[in-house]
Formats: sequence, C-alpha cells, structure tokens
Amino acid sequence: MQYYHADVFCKDPMTGNGLTVFIAKAFPQSAVMQRIAREFRQFETIFLVRRGDAAFDARIFTVEEELDFAGHPILGAAAAVQHEFLQEASSTVLFNLNSKQVSVFCTAQGDFYDCCMDQGPAEFICAPEPEEYAHFLRPLNLAPHNVAAGFPLEVVSTGLPYLLVPLASGLDQARILVADYESRLAQVGAKFAYVFDASAVEGRTWDNAGLAEDVATGSAAGPVGAYLYKHNRFSPTQEILLRQGRFVGRDSEISIRRDKASGNMLVSGQVRLLVRGECIQGM
Repeated sequence: MQYYHADVFCKDPMTGNGLTVFIAKAFPQSAVMQRIAREFRQFETIFLVRRGDAAFDARIFTVEEELDFAGHPILGAAAAVQHEFLQEASSTVLFNLNSKQVSVFCTAQGDFYDCCMDQGPAEFICAPEPEEYAHFLRPLNLAPHNVAAGFPLEVVSTGLPYLLVPLASGLDQARILVADYESRLAQVGAKFAYVFDASAVEGRTWDNAGLAEDVATGSAAGPVGAYLYKHNRFSPTQEILLRQGRFVGRDSEISIRRDKASGNMLVSGQVRLLVRGECIQGM
C-alpha cells in the first residue's frame, strides 16, 4: 500500500493536525487497519480504495476504534488524491464513508492545497436542561458559571454527534477527569464533547479517556458553525474562523461557512503533504 503523511488545517509543514492516508487496491481486514492506525499513532488514519476517476471508498480509524465520519482525514485524503491521481489545478473528490457520502473541492496552491468539504446539513439532536449541566461539566473540570450566557449546551451533528459546550471562561482549565465520560455523553446521543470559547471562537476536544487532545477537529467544526449561526453569534453570510490546537503547540485554523442555497455546512482548511511512502511488509 502507498501512503501519504499530511498536515491539515495549516499552510506550513509540521503544524496543524497530522494524518496518514493509505491508498489500497482493497481494504485490509478491519483488525489490520486498526493495528496500522495504532502503529502510525496519528489522531486518525484514513484508508482509501478507488472506485472511479475521482470517487473513493473510505474508512477512518483512530488508535482506538473506527469512526463513521471525521473531518481532517477527508480533507487530507482529498489533497493526497489530487496529488496522486488527478494532478489538476482543482478537482472535486467524492468519498463513500460507512454512513454517508462527502464531496471535497480541492485547489492546488503551490506547496499546499485549499480543500473545502461539504458536510451536509447539521442535525440538532437535543439540548440538556440547565439543571443537568453540572452532570456534563464537572467531568470536564468546568462548572455552570463557565458557560457563556445565552448559549445552551446542545448536541449537534453533521455525521458525528458532539455535545457542544460554549464557554465564557475556563477553556484553559478544561480536561476530562473521569474514565466513563463516553457513557455520560451517550445519555444525550453524543459521541464526543467539544468545548469552545463563544467569544474568541477557539475550541478543544479529547478522546473520551482524556488521554489525547485533538489538534483540529473538522467533524466538530460543522456543528460548531451551525450552532453559532443558529444562536446568532454570526450572521448567516459570515465566514467563521475556528481556532484550535494552541494547548498542544499545533495552532490550527478551520474555516466554516453555510451554503446559501442548500444550508449545508462547508468546512475548509489548508493541507500540506509531507511524505509519500510504501508499506513493504505484507498486510
């Protein structure tokens, strides 16, 4: 299998969110892909199988599990596909995921690529009652007084459901303190929590064990953008710039827009391809 190492949501090499993109003739067994993801130890690893000129089946793995959807792997994969197969100034790549299709428009910009992903419409799943906030905030080392006034906790999804936690203070102290946080999130239909400063528009998220902080989370960016438009933090025509990664020394920036015609959430970022390699050990 060929593979690329890429950095996503950045223009400069060795910044942003790292990613490994594998291109295979057929998917290895699921257990093998999981082992490869653990070997490369990126926050996510994506595997591609070509189905047409610019159409690919895709499967995404963290070091712990397979995900039905994730953001930065799809953007990074689009840049790798354009470089490896299409070699055009711009192209649209279609990815068939486990539960949805996602298209990415990708433009070469010299040493990096500008990639824009159509995540589809946002789904607003539920909003916990204010008296329930402490149940979700205390395990994040937060309290109800940290929540931004006028901005409720809410579960939103464009393919992966997040409990969005809008803050007026406390972003720097946020962390996961408990081992069973995933079970709490499941009570409101969320897979992960995403905390963000509602004023500065800067966010953080972790794996549910709290062991690793993500650098830039494209799958959360669409929900955050939809939430901020819904609650009038931005007008529907404004571009939103979501910052992430400061607390792990990998500053990243994600662009979010809502398509005027469809209402779909559009998430964009720069991609820098760093390494092209080949697995020489049989899989």
